[in-house]
Amino acid sequence: MVITATAASAHARRASEGAPPSRPTGADIDPIRPARSVAHSGYTVLVCRSDGAIDGPDTGLYDLDTRILSRYELRLDGIRPDGIGSCMALADRWAATLHVRREGGTPEGPALPQDAWALHVERQLGCGMAETISVHNGSMVGGSVRLAIELDADFADVLRAPRGSPQPNIEVDWDARAARLRWLGAYQHGGREDVRGLSVTIDPQPATVEPTGDGAAGGRRVAFELELGPQEERTVRLTFASLAEGVWRTPADATGRPVVADRWRVDRASVVITEALVGPAVERAADDLLALRNWELEPSEDGSAWVVNAGVPSFTGFFGRDAITAGWQAAMLGPEPLRGALELAARTQGVRSDQWTEEEPGRMVHEMRRGPLSMLGIRPHRAYYGSQTTGSMFLLGLSELWHWTGDDDLLRRHRDAALRTIEWAESFGDPDRDGFLEYQRQSPDGLKNQGWKDSDEAIRYPDGRIVENPISTVEEQAFHYMALQRMAEILVALDEPADRVDALLRRAASLRAAWHDAFWMPDDGFYALALGPDERQVATIASNVGHALGVGIVPREHATAVADRLLADDLYSGWGVRTLSSEHPAYNPFAYHLGAVWPVENATIALGLKRYGLDDHLDQLLDGLFDAIAHCRDLRLPEALTGHDRRSVPTPLPYPGAQSPQAWSASATVQLLQVMLGLYPFAPARVLGLVRPRLPAWLSSVTLRGLRVGDARLALRFERDTDGSAHHSVVDQVGELHVLEVPPPDAVAGDDAVIPRLLSWGLEHAPGRTAAALRIAMGSQGVGS
Repeated sequence: MVITATAASAHARRASEGAPPSRPTGADIDPIRPARSVAHSGYTVLVCRSDGAIDGPDTGLYDLDTRILSRYELRLDGIRPDGIGSCMALADRWAATLHVRREGGTPEGPALPQDAWALHVERQLGCGMAETISVHNGSMVGGSVRLAIELDADFADVLRAPRGSPQPNIEVDWDARAARLRWLGAYQHGGREDVRGLSVTIDPQPATVEPTGDGAAGGRRVAFELELGPQEERTVRLTFASLAEGVWRTPADATGRPVVADRWRVDRASVVITEALVGPAVERAADDLLALRNWELEPSEDGSAWVVNAGVPSFTGFFGRDAITAGWQAAMLGPEPLRGALELAARTQGVRSDQWTEEEPGRMVHEMRRGPLSMLGIRPHRAYYGSQTTGSMFLLGLSELWHWTGDDDLLRRHRDAALRTIEWAESFGDPDRDGFLEYQRQSPDGLKNQGWKDSDEAIRYPDGRIVENPISTVEEQAFHYMALQRMAEILVALDEPADRVDALLRRAASLRAAWHDAFWMPDDGFYALALGPDERQVATIASNVGHALGVGIVPREHATAVADRLLADDLYSGWGVRTLSSEHPAYNPFAYHLGAVWPVENATIALGLKRYGLDDHLDQLLDGLFDAIAHCRDLRLPEALTGHDRRSVPTPLPYPGAQSPQAWSASATVQLLQVMLGLYPFAPARVLGLVRPRLPAWLSSVTLRGLRVGDARLALRFERDTDGSAHHSVVDQVGELHVLEVPPPDAVAGDDAVIPRLLSWGLEHAPGRTAAALRIAMGSQGVGS
């Protein structure tokens, strides 16, 4: 194992030898091109083949976590057309051109050898799907052709169905007068019924509608006999509507959304870069976040707050920690996604104890599904609460949104929910009252692991054995430490009694000391992954410790050792930090939490490296991550990359089955730029701190336009200096805001003047409570110090 020394990162070595770091060249290799297309809008997701077909378990048209269309196949005169090309101009649009050659042509004509029937298929997603099929006769000779479309519905839930789960009783009906096919699937369980439906309205009236005869009881073949003259075209339109929870949802219900989307594109911050990677990557991430916006979860009608789906094709609906994390990481673009995630998390906060769903008073929701298995209680996911992370992220997101907006009303609105979150953590979250949060699965269908890594196999001893519950993971203690600090900051901002604030800060300080003593492994210069049920260290080397750097719980004297270990060869793949050391017996580069590289986690690690002023480490990590982005189709990071070493596998590979786009991979891309530029907003004091802005050798300048901090808007330009640092200039500004260059809040070396410099502005421009809140936000342990 090779430990990467602070002053000897790959970036620093190349620079010291007089050669600039290799510049990413763009997506000349495309490692994540899927064998299928995905289009989506809100709760509606289409997964199809490149020719538009739906013909297997990995394809379908889904709505509200249910596959409403399980088969779709086009044929012309019994022949499946060849695909010429398909595209997705927008996330909710899919189009393809197909063709079938006509026989009998000669060079003399009039029928020519290249004559063909061409089909152009266009689909628009949202509350179902609207489809237009245009059949074109590209010939000087007229002719007749039979267009047939095979359709079926199985109403399968996107969640795994437990053994013995009820299957839907499906009925199919053809209404010739309305030219409408309708499938109804009734699930029955425990005396309750959940009915799902698919309605396909067809224009014009088909010539025939008949069973497919292939053994699919509900399959139907819709056929049209078309007469087309030379160069003539005919159009067929199908409208796919969905029935759920007693309401038919049609594509007409989704109208008007582009106008709202265009408004956010104008309002949000944008990136202007002549270089061909970072700017387009961040803009792609911003567009993906907007495309993942779940309109049907909108907590406000004015567009000021909205919620993102966690990812497609499978993670639609409200995922508490995912949505809050994505909103926080992307807050540089604008506050709307974070505001919406916080609102929905507060509305769904636990109020009672329920072992099946693991709801507890004050606990924040983990996942909400609307498929039939969840709605009937066969699975607990209608509102499942088995997560420790969501509550801490709520506190982080709430304080960060205040930092960006200065909105005191926001803090007042969510104060009680925030306090209940702390109360849950200190009671239900710590049942043995040892000062550490631990989790124990309650629901027989719940998650075994309820920390950051929530797969059942994620937490293992160094010899590969699985760790039994209860478990206290290293990062969840760090998150709770952060939550205690952020709660104290919120109470200070609301001018609440100092004794309550001091109690929270004392608890945070006590936790920090106990955490280091319990998890630190001096021989490894690193922290243990967890404490097992015997409260002894699980001495596995894993990425979880990177989150501790991100929240600032690591003592300064140990930060460099932790960073060195994270970037050692067994953890750092060359593209990013792996979830598990490659020297661990359970390591697998294809494993979700036992070897894969997660962009969202690496963005937090990058934030931690910036926080401690570890510039060389940060440069190395950013180089690897942006090189990975350069290889990705459309510059879009998937949910996770495999853990393969860059020296042996020269292109990044997607984790099999990765969601793409994934909200917190998109937001991670945004946060990487924010970390690079060192943006630390504190709108209550009308301050924007710039912490050691740095640009890589392949990026000479960056301009941010429309950046919102409080009531101010500004454009900032950063230009690279020869040593990698970057100087800034304010290109344009509306509203009062002071832009200050400050050192990292927890710099391991150098001047630690960040707090007094920012406090001077806080005292000058805001009441003393704001200065005290700023002191806590920057990591100072005590209100009066």
